[in-house]
Amino acid sequence: MRPDHPLLLHSASAPTRAVCAPQPGFWCEWRHADGRLIRSASQRTPESAVRWARITLRVIASAVDEDFVDPLMARSHQGWRDAVRALAEGGEFALPLVAKPYSFVWHVRPVPFLTLVGGSPMPHIPEGDPPWE
Repeated sequence: MRPDHPLLLHSASAPTRAVCAPQPGFWCEWRHADGRLIRSASQRTPESAVRWARITLRVIASAVDEDFVDPLMARSHQGWRDAVRALAEGGEFALPLVAKPYSFVWHVRPVPFLTLVGGSPMPHIPEGDPPWE
């Protein structure tokens, strides 16, 4: 072909690469006081981490004893605000809750998540939880 042929003048764009930049998020866990895992989840924001923790606490409390819910929710009210503040500042947070004979610990920490392609459900999202935006 001659150097001024239209196919040679129209250069192909460079191949694109997938961007795999870590996304900030939070890893949340509810554990028994002895360290046994009850439930864990990934969350995007401090507010969603606290929301998940409060919902999960109600599930735990209702499975244990009805009278267990109100004291724990009342006792933990200030703890939720402290958690949002600590997470927004980039720190970890642990909220131990005790109502004899039961004791649980909610622990949350900031973590970077790599976006994974494919899979249903996404590997880092427990089945039934809302997908990342």
